[in-house]
Amino acid sequence: FPISFKPKNVEYDWYNTWEKNNYFSVKSRNKDALKMLLPPPNITGTLHLGHALTTTIQDILARWCRMRGHPVVWIPGLDHAGIATQMMIEKYLFKTKGITKSDLEREQFLSVVWEWKEQKETGIKSQLKALGASLDWSREYFTMSKNHNNAVIEAFVALNDRNLLYRKKDLINWSTSLRSAISDIEVEHLFISEKTALEVPGYKKRVTFGEIAYIAYPIKDSNDEIVVATTRPESLFGDVAIVVHPDDERYAKYIGQKVWHTLRQTYIPIVADSLVDKNFGTGAVKVTPAHDHIDYTIATNHQLDIIEVFDECGNITDAGKQFKGLPRFIAREKVLNELSNRGLLKRVCDHQMSVPRCSRSQDIVEYLLREQWFIKCKSMAEKAVDVVKDGHLRIIPAMHEQLWYDWLKNIRDWCISRQLWWGHRIPAYYITVGDKTEWIISRTENDARLIAENMYGRDVKLHQDQDVLDTWFSSAILPFAVLGWPRETQDLKSYYPLTLMETGSDILFFWVARMVMLGLELTNRLPFSEVLLHGILCDAYGKKMSKTIGNVISPENVINGATVQDLSTQMKESYNSGTLSKTELQRMLSGNKKIFPNGIPECGADALRMTLCSHDVKNRKINFDLMECQTNKFFCNKIWQASRYILMTTAKKDCQEPKCIILIDRWILSQLSLVVNTVNNAFLERDFHTAIASIKSFLHYKFCDFYLEATKWGLKSENTDIIKSHTYCLRTCLEVSLRLIAPITPFVADDLYTRLSDKFSEFLSVPSLMEAPYPMPEQFSKWRDDTLDERIQELLELILEIRSVMANVNKMVKKEVHIVTNDSEDFDFYNKVINLIKGGSKIFDINIFLENNYSKDENSVYYSLGPDCALFITAQDSSFLEQMRQNLDEKCRKKKRI
Repeated sequence: FPISFKPKNVEYDWYNTWEKNNYFSVKSRNKDALKMLLPPPNITGTLHLGHALTTTIQDILARWCRMRGHPVVWIPGLDHAGIATQMMIEKYLFKTKGITKSDLEREQFLSVVWEWKEQKETGIKSQLKALGASLDWSREYFTMSKNHNNAVIEAFVALNDRNLLYRKKDLINWSTSLRSAISDIEVEHLFISEKTALEVPGYKKRVTFGEIAYIAYPIKDSNDEIVVATTRPESLFGDVAIVVHPDDERYAKYIGQKVWHTLRQTYIPIVADSLVDKNFGTGAVKVTPAHDHIDYTIATNHQLDIIEVFDECGNITDAGKQFKGLPRFIAREKVLNELSNRGLLKRVCDHQMSVPRCSRSQDIVEYLLREQWFIKCKSMAEKAVDVVKDGHLRIIPAMHEQLWYDWLKNIRDWCISRQLWWGHRIPAYYITVGDKTEWIISRTENDARLIAENMYGRDVKLHQDQDVLDTWFSSAILPFAVLGWPRETQDLKSYYPLTLMETGSDILFFWVARMVMLGLELTNRLPFSEVLLHGILCDAYGKKMSKTIGNVISPENVINGATVQDLSTQMKESYNSGTLSKTELQRMLSGNKKIFPNGIPECGADALRMTLCSHDVKNRKINFDLMECQTNKFFCNKIWQASRYILMTTAKKDCQEPKCIILIDRWILSQLSLVVNTVNNAFLERDFHTAIASIKSFLHYKFCDFYLEATKWGLKSENTDIIKSHTYCLRTCLEVSLRLIAPITPFVADDLYTRLSDKFSEFLSVPSLMEAPYPMPEQFSKWRDDTLDERIQELLELILEIRSVMANVNKMVKKEVHIVTNDSEDFDFYNKVINLIKGGSKIFDINIFLENNYSKDENSVYYSLGPDCALFITAQDSSFLEQMRQNLDEKCRKKKRI
């Protein structure tokens, strides 16, 4: 039995034991099964602490349910992450081989992605195992597998058959960096209150935002001019009109007239439309319909031309004449200079604005008119609202319900096509007949060809859409697709719907809402009945972990530890592979030096798991502190030391339940009953922090710090009744506690239990606690004694006061502590537990007195413990007494301040 807890030694081989014993696979098709899906990590890289949090939460529930006798279906998998992975591969190719995507054929590029996937899969799987994730690996899936592709195609075809799918040329969100459309919820809106320089992909210098330019347009056949305010002067080449509000008296006389557009060298009309905000700028607005939603609507209302100013790369089109080919934000500066030279730029001012950024690339989103595939969402969203309102779907925490309603009630149709190579090719085929393009949606190319031939004869040329589907579309069908849908498999019948979906609150709409909508639509059933949302993981200071800040911590570094040199090497390897940009590398290196000047200490998986769930995971933010992780490692060592002590002191003693259990033992059994009840209720309510706090309070403070010390006297005595009582309660509490903590700290719990089961007959003879039953409240309710709990709590507070009073004094000075009370019941009780007071306070010259029988020694100091009790510390050493008086005076002053 090693002297101390060493995570590497303890955690080394337990996962292999669990796998060999086939603990992770479901043993029955019981309706009470816990059915979960691990949100699939992206194959872009390795797991971060956010993944570790999700995994730990689900694993705690899985292990708890298995020990309670419920079958568990917990399905692992990986997400192909279309946009993110393609971006990563492009960076990797350029950094390592100096080539771009355009240098390769589509199939060549995809072969590189598949190789990347194989490498990352191995690493991610290893990380999950290191965390102790008890996943059923026989059910592992990948969102680009053949089976999943079949399910994706079936879902697409089914939505089309239900008239929920359409293709339309519309203004869509476009990432010029990705050169792809993105959905509304992939757009982040950055609020800027004043002139601000931002980094934009593709630009060497920062780009200025938060400014508004006032530009004059001369009115035809008049000396007047209309001044227009715009935040996008680079889009002037797409102006087709000036629009004012019909009720704006300032411009009423100009409606129907024309203004001279100096850059386009043409006249454009002045029109009136109620969509104009009279309070924006001057109240007169330029209309650029190809790149703005409101402008597009106005142009449609007034049959105005549409001129595209920006291409898919974000460069100026032919419409920009002398500025053709310039990147849009460089063109902005040149346009302003040109207008200034012509005397038409009136002024440029600071301006509050919202900048749309691509959440994937951090590029500034452009709005382009493109044909894309859309899903009609309104009817599905209404159903998703109803299931929460009706109580069929429970969202935890409930504060997210209103957000759910608001988002779904204002939902727009979902643009699901992406201009990428990596992803599920859209099962849509087109034929060109004359100047008309016909689209055929079909499961296979052969089926599409038969349909085309029936329509137009045999000589038709069929082409599959080059675009792929949004990754979130393939993820939205996971709850049923991973169980075999669209086939009516036994797994689908037995395990769908899932019990619980646990994930981050930041993807409530990206993923959860879409799973609910498509689940209801395609299976006519909710995909799960409970959604548990955890908050954003932050560092110890409450800052979100990100490469930009440089405060990212990897789980394996916390588990295994990492030197400063290790961290630096890891960052440089990521940079060399293209995973980190040069700026991110510099920030990460700088951040690591500040945050981890001495590296990251080895904490182990159990301590990491405990730390991740020590805070309420349902809060909006969850702060992760490495110091707390170290403390939890010490907690694991505390249990280890307690186990060794109990083994050494009771191994040769009888452990039958005694006829007489003494007071302190009855108390610890009552506390054991309380913690078992609290932990089970906390798991039911998904309050993991409450469970952990209760376990730590019981094991660390009540059991180890107080009870173990208090029983040392009795174990050394010759009183066999006391010895039997202590032995039984020590070993019972330890045995139950190890089963109690097993879902949270599975490695150390299993290791200690199996070591002790060889020595203690009352321990179960099992290879792992995964075969043991979980402690249930009804088994221990007979031990509950609220009155005794209150009495011992008072005693604990008394002992803590004695410890506090006697802290920071010379321990070598001979002294006595007198506890003086005016309550006869307290007097009797304190005398009954005098050895507990001595053991707990570690002061052995303690005596109890009734106030009316006590004579104060002149060589003593006094400290009040309340109206009924006081301490008198006596000693012959005057300097000691003086130090005691100073300590007690300071203690009293602090109490008054509180």
